[in-house]
Amino acid sequence: MDGGLPGRVLAEENSLQRWYPASLTKLMTAYIAFSAIRDGRLKLDGPVTISANAANQPPGRMGYKAGNRLSLDNALKIMLVKSANDIAVAVAEAAAGPEYQKGMNAAATKLGMTGTNFANANGLHSTKNYSTARDLAVLTRALRTDFPQFASYFGIEAIKYGETVERNYNILLGRFAGAD
Repeated sequence: MDGGLPGRVLAEENSLQRWYPASLTKLMTAYIAFSAIRDGRLKLDGPVTISANAANQPPGRMGYKAGNRLSLDNALKIMLVKSANDIAVAVAEAAAGPEYQKGMNAAATKLGMTGTNFANANGLHSTKNYSTARDLAVLTRALRTDFPQFASYFGIEAIKYGETVERNYNILLGRFAGAD
C-alpha cells in the first residue's frame, strides 16, 4: 500500500476468512522487533543470540549453532530476504523473550487484528497459527505507518554471506516499480 493512501479498502473478497499465513507470520516478527527498537529494548547493532530453540527449527534456516550471535540488523535482513526460520525465532526471542508468541498476539490485538493468532515466529504450520487477509493488511499498513524508517528492509533484493548470495523469494523486487 502507498504510505500516502488513507487506508481505505478498495476491494475485498473473503477478507475475514481464516487461513494459514505461512511466512507472512515473519511480518509480525519484524513488527515486534521494530517495536522493541522504538521502545529502547533493542538496538540494530545489538546482538541477537541463537538459542537452542532457534537452532532446532526445521528448514529453511541458516544453520547457526546455539550460542552464535549476529546483529539485529543482519538478523532482520536474513529473516526478511531468506525467510530463515531459525533467525525468525531468534529475532522474536530477542524482541519479546522465550514466550514471544504472547508479545506477537498482544501486538496483533493492539493493532485490531481480530482474526489472528500467532503460534510461532516463522510461520511453520500449526493449527494455532492463523490470520485473515484483512488482518494482514492491517499489519502491513502498521509496518508502513508506525515504522517508515525501516521500509528499506522490505526492498532488499539479495543478501551475501561468505561466498553465498541468497536472492529474495519475492521475485517482483527489482522488476516491478514499487514492489516490496
